[in-house]
Amino acid sequence: MSCQPTNRERPVLLRILPISFVNFCTYLGVGVPLAILPVYVMHQLGYGPVLAGLSVSSQFLSTVVTRSLAGRMSDAIGARRTVLYGLTAALLAGLMLTCVPLVEATPLLAYAAIVISRLLLGFGESCSGTATITWNIGRVGTAHTAQVMSWGGVAAYGAIAAGAPIGGAAFDALGLWAVGFVTVLAPLAGLLVALLHGETPVIPGARQKAGPTLALVLPFGAALTLGAIGFGAVASFGGLMFLAAGWQGASLLVSVFGLCFAGSRLLFGGQIARVGGFRVAILALGLETLGLALIWLAPAPLPALIGGALAGLGFGMVFPSLGVELMKRVPAASRGGALGLYTVFLDLALAITGPLAGLMLAWLDYPGIFAICALCAAAGIGMIALCRARPSEA
Repeated sequence: MSCQPTNRERPVLLRILPISFVNFCTYLGVGVPLAILPVYVMHQLGYGPVLAGLSVSSQFLSTVVTRSLAGRMSDAIGARRTVLYGLTAALLAGLMLTCVPLVEATPLLAYAAIVISRLLLGFGESCSGTATITWNIGRVGTAHTAQVMSWGGVAAYGAIAAGAPIGGAAFDALGLWAVGFVTVLAPLAGLLVALLHGETPVIPGARQKAGPTLALVLPFGAALTLGAIGFGAVASFGGLMFLAAGWQGASLLVSVFGLCFAGSRLLFGGQIARVGGFRVAILALGLETLGLALIWLAPAPLPALIGGALAGLGFGMVFPSLGVELMKRVPAASRGGALGLYTVFLDLALAITGPLAGLMLAWLDYPGIFAICALCAAAGIGMIALCRARPSEA
């Protein structure tokens, strides 16, 4: 199947890509330190696996708190302005991370600086990740929602895939300050591009209240959460699992997962419109379940990486396939708020997975964590029946 756009699609794609690139810049700042921080916290600062997991998950905890706010900001003050706030927060997060080596001799202070950096980055991700989607929908129209969401994911997880080896190389060459420096440059580039593009009009009309919106979003978000737990485990403990097994390439599992996540959006994003979001979501969660089970059972690095690839391919389609169906059921004036709430469930999964998996290591080994994640992804398939029961606005 060709991935080249037709002449009629090309102008739409060209309007989507600049704002998706802004999102890429934000998530590059997320991806660069992702595989480094747990290892740094355990091996340089001397803390245990729970705090190592929290060093990553604190960012996602921040997004849980701020994602809905970012969605409402996008509806109320405009998507572009919300994106600019997010990029500024991501820039400050990078500056904070750059300063961590200066206080490394005091591990508690260094760890606090890492957490503050992650909290700022969480707010930046909330604003950019949510508002770039609503900004692009405003630029190209709701008929292209699936394409917008697919390219948003390509940007986000392509950046994470690219960021993992960049972060590893920077850390090996010059230490954590170099990792922080890269996370300063990335949002700076995003700011330059965002400032070159205009705002889209704020959609008039009454905003749907939080209670009805949450009730509508809940089953979609629950299915997303159950799928996202696997990504949280890969991000927090994939590298540590490789180190514990004595395998080379601690950052490779995160990178492969992110690369295949982005690839699934490029290859299969068009299938949502053709066969329906719910069917795509069921197939995607099934593929993710298979991949996570393979990581669990892997006796060597290659099978684990194949499992990461399958899990990334599957999870890559969960967010847009369910998101497109959700957007059909949301009033236009409340689209940003609903999208923010929907994404909160992704953030929640990523926030809780690291610390909970760290606690579970008292009873399980690293592969055992991925067995639990596979069961969660399989349970997400069952949640889709509840999603189907929600009537469409159309």
